[in-house]
Amino acid sequence: MPASAAGVTLTSGGNSVVPRRYILSEQDEAHVNNSKFEAAADFQGPVKKRTCTDPCFLVLLLGAWAAMSWIGREAMLNGHVEVLTNGYDWNGTVCQGSTPFFMPLNIKTMGVCLEECPKVYDPAVVFCIGEVAPTEDNIQKGYCIPQYPSKEIMNRCYITNSTALEAFSMAKSYRDDLDVSILTEFYGDVINARTFIFGIGFGAALILGFLWTWLLRTPGLIHVAVWTVNMLVWACLGALGAFMYLWANDWKNDVPRTHSDREVWVAKGLGIFFLVMCALWLCTLVFLRKRINLAVGLVREAARAVIDMPLIVLYPFLQAAGLVLFLVPWSSYSVNIASMGHFEPRLFQGTGVNPFAEAGPEVIVQRFQYGASGSEFAWYMLFVLLWTAQFIIAVGQITLALAVSTWYFTRDKGTIGSGTLCKAVGITGLYHLGTAAFGSLVIAVVEAIRSIIAYVQKILKRSENKVAQYLLCCCQCGFWCLEKILKFVNKNAYIQTAVNGTSFCTSGKMAFFLIARNIMRIGAVSLVSEFVIIIGKVFVSVTAGAISFYTMTFFLEDRIHSPIGPTILVVILAWFTADMFCQIFSMAVSALLQAFIADEEMFGPGERYASTALAVYIDENGGSSDGGNRKQNGNAHRTHYDDDDGTTGKIKSVKDKAEEAEIFAKVAC
Repeated sequence: MPASAAGVTLTSGGNSVVPRRYILSEQDEAHVNNSKFEAAADFQGPVKKRTCTDPCFLVLLLGAWAAMSWIGREAMLNGHVEVLTNGYDWNGTVCQGSTPFFMPLNIKTMGVCLEECPKVYDPAVVFCIGEVAPTEDNIQKGYCIPQYPSKEIMNRCYITNSTALEAFSMAKSYRDDLDVSILTEFYGDVINARTFIFGIGFGAALILGFLWTWLLRTPGLIHVAVWTVNMLVWACLGALGAFMYLWANDWKNDVPRTHSDREVWVAKGLGIFFLVMCALWLCTLVFLRKRINLAVGLVREAARAVIDMPLIVLYPFLQAAGLVLFLVPWSSYSVNIASMGHFEPRLFQGTGVNPFAEAGPEVIVQRFQYGASGSEFAWYMLFVLLWTAQFIIAVGQITLALAVSTWYFTRDKGTIGSGTLCKAVGITGLYHLGTAAFGSLVIAVVEAIRSIIAYVQKILKRSENKVAQYLLCCCQCGFWCLEKILKFVNKNAYIQTAVNGTSFCTSGKMAFFLIARNIMRIGAVSLVSEFVIIIGKVFVSVTAGAISFYTMTFFLEDRIHSPIGPTILVVILAWFTADMFCQIFSMAVSALLQAFIADEEMFGPGERYASTALAVYIDENGGSSDGGNRKQNGNAHRTHYDDDDGTTGKIKSVKDKAEEAEIFAKVAC
């Protein structure tokens, strides 16, 4: 196919031929930030002399934390935490002291305070609201409850005998009519399997994450590791799907039946889902095999950086420690805010499980009414949490970008070590916390808007206004896309801040035009590298899920209703654990790619910092430079990279130029 047919212009200038795959408008070409990077005479990597960037936004964040502390203090003075933690009876008396345990009498969570949770069934002992007579009719209407065996969970007494639940409801359809029982079973399974959930979800996932990191740190094993993981994920999906499908069939054929039709249906549905995912995963591997190899080449360079700075794999734990340090006071303040309010008398008439039954006698009960200011404070606390979480992420991204870019722009890699990461932490803390606060504020505002929309969506679910629901759904999707775009822009802006020491807005403009000049390269490599990194997350989460499913099936068969619920929690926890490790390589790949492009713009073939393998690999697999606007010495473009033998900058013959033009035309086709 001719080059012109593919929309590609081959421009000759100096000693090279460059395809122009992305052409900026005349206004953008003339923009001051669209000029190529120029290296100073004494360039030695990221700028050494820095100033504090965006300090006003750091002050604003500190003010937000101070306001949060003031709100928390007011909540601690006016809140009633014991109402939330201990519960209260029908008369507004908090369950504490000699009667610390709360026993619910009906599905509206009204109950009584007891000295201890009952352990045996005794129909002669009946607990009632107020002066209501302990009759069978009042039991059915929710005024009273006989003594059933129960289990203590967080100062609450939960009935544990299924026969007692049926006797209490006096209807075999109690489980089907009320989803409370399903949640109770799930909650009970989580309590019984909590050791396995946290042990595998965090402990085993950490081990798997370190294993994945070790594989990526070993350049000779990356190709084998990535493709082995691909096949392991495929095998785990297939094995998990087949096992759950066969498990569902065994449940269905059990005599007598030990599992409900709902449980059989859920197990079979999940089995089919995993089998379909297994097939889709195999198709994805077949169609994306070449792009996977491209991303592996970039991850190999990131792994080299991690090898030289081994402490970088522990940086997510420092971020997690910072988030936990913030969550300690934030959680205390939030609990106190949630408990702000007072008791008000309410009229209660019970009907029991059947809402159409004749109502019972009127009884005055005390209900806790939450204060109006509590809702406003809660929204503010949510915003501060979102801002702080994004701030911690931003600080980490700037730090990692600074460390990786320093590694890239250092010719003698032997001088790089974990001390480079420590210096990056110090520089970020001294100069660029304001930039992190600025960028994180933008993301937090969008996330807060999405939270408000989600809250309104939940309220409108009870209405019949389909138009409003549709519009809110569209708004939610739009802000979700906006959030993803802003996170991508912020990430690249932080890299510019790390390298050049510029403010957020300046870095954002520089990053935008850098991306615009290399849109094909950055876009393709970013997406494909993210795909490869996701493999690590899938490997850790799926493997942890499979381990938990088989382990809980073997060890907890008689203690849980189904291993499906706890397994889902394990997969979720393992995914977030794996995300800590994979984000390191994601940021390293992005920083290396931007550093390579800046290196290409600033230096000639014999002066560049890029390793031969990186330059050749990207041009052979990801296309050559997208930025046809870059010039050297007037009209000459820089397109030569280091040869394998180390020679650079040689003038190519006319035949070489023709061959190069032909290659570019083929790539364009």
